Amino acid sequence: MHLATTRALIQVAPPGTGGVADYVQGLQGEWAAQGLMSQVLEVSKASVLKRSLAERIDDCAGDLPCSVVLHYSGYGYGHRGLCFWLLDELKALRTRRRHGLRLVVVFHELFAAGEPPWRSAFWLSGLQAVIAGRLARMADALWTNTEQHARWLRQTVGPELPVHVRPVFSNVGEPALVTALSDRPAQAVVFGSPSTRQRVFDRLRGRESALQHLGNDSLIEVGGGGPSKGLPVSIPCSHAGRLETDQLGPLLQGSRFGLLDYPPQFLGKSTVLSAYASHGCAVLNTCPTEQETDGLAAGRDYLVVSTQREAEIGIAAHEARAARLARWYLDHPLTRQALELLALTAAGPGSAPSRPPASTPLRSTPARPASG
Repeated sequence: MHLATTRALIQVAPPGTGGVADYVQGLQGEWAAQGLMSQVLEVSKASVLKRSLAERIDDCAGDLPCSVVLHYSGYGYGHRGLCFWLLDELKALRTRRRHGLRLVVVFHELFAAGEPPWRSAFWLSGLQAVIAGRLARMADALWTNTEQHARWLRQTVGPELPVHVRPVFSNVGEPALVTALSDRPAQAVVFGSPSTRQRVFDRLRGRESALQHLGNDSLIEVGGGGPSKGLPVSIPCSHAGRLETDQLGPLLQGSRFGLLDYPPQFLGKSTVLSAYASHGCAVLNTCPTEQETDGLAAGRDYLVVSTQREAEIGIAAHEARAARLARWYLDHPLTRQALELLALTAAGPGSAPSRPPASTPLRSTPARPASG
């Protein structure tokens, strides 16, 4: 890895835990496994008042040229998604480092959309979009996780700067071998943050028979914050609490179904979906949709609980969907994404990452807390 001796590699991320933090840790761990050292800086408005981003980059990079991978989620950096201070810090960093800086921006989010008028995001989404647009135009390379995000970014920056799109990788590991669906009990796992899990059970209310129709006979809920409200009464349910990755992975491998509630245009950024896909689960989505996006289609790659009553639902059909979903995931696992992002940090402006061979093996990622 020539970058290790010629350029400093630094990830910049908002403070806290969650999907973005897991993504950052996954990249850092994979680069380290490849013999490439990198550093992570968590930045906030409060932290840059004490020591600027440019000064902290200097501490890490010294006199070396610097590649910065900035992970962007507006709400992580600012109250109500407003973080104009971040643009100021990046402008100052660019001024100080000039041609010695290469900035790769990973857009985990863009801005709020579809919010009702009684929520602040409805009124602030325009300002959030301004921030996202300015940030995109400051970058040397752009990366995001859904085609919907990519379309907006392409319209914002124009054709000169390509936008690279990869759905997120699993933050709970990638087993090299998975148990056949027919050898698993007909149970479903629901995991993630409390709000993520609650959306599933809110949608299931009154549709418990649909779950049974699809072949599910029990539910296991995983995550902190206590069990969700409104659990189905006709199906045995249990709450396992928060599990570490080395506990959650075997549970997923021992479950036939994975339940989630996600609009199709955002499935690419769902770490819950990626975990189900990498562990060979058949996915049941409680969000009604007929839309195909990011290479995924309801009925073909996963089932929608409320609308797929006429779909093929035997074990062979479930196994076929799980296999298709696993193949979809194999196009963007952690190893591949780490290599592609690394290529962007070293390439010239506008260059596309060179994709590794399709036979790139998966490697199980180290255990760490799962925070879907």
